[in-house]
Amino acid sequence: MFTRATRTQFELKDGVFVHEPTQAEFTPHPDREDSFLVWTGNIGVRLPGGELYEYADVLAMMKTIWREIFLSRSPQRLVDA
Repeated sequence: MFTRATRTQFELKDGVFVHEPTQAEFTPHPDREDSFLVWTGNIGVRLPGGELYEYADVLAMMKTIWREIFLSRSPQRLVDA
C-alpha cells in the first residue's frame, strides 16, 4: 500500500519543488505548464518510517500545486491560447 502525497509535504527551494519525505525534486519550466525536470529521489523506495510513495501520485500532487501557481501568475495565457 502506498502513502498518499500531500500538499504540505512540498517545499519550494530556489525555484525547485522538493517533496520532503522522498527528497524528489521537480523543476518546472517557467513558461510551460506541464514541462518539468524531475529527479525522483526516493520515490518507490520504502522509507525508514515505513512510508512508500508512488511516482504517479507524487507527480500528480506536484502538477496540481504548479498549475495553481502557474495559472494564478498568468491568467491571460488561457485567453490567448
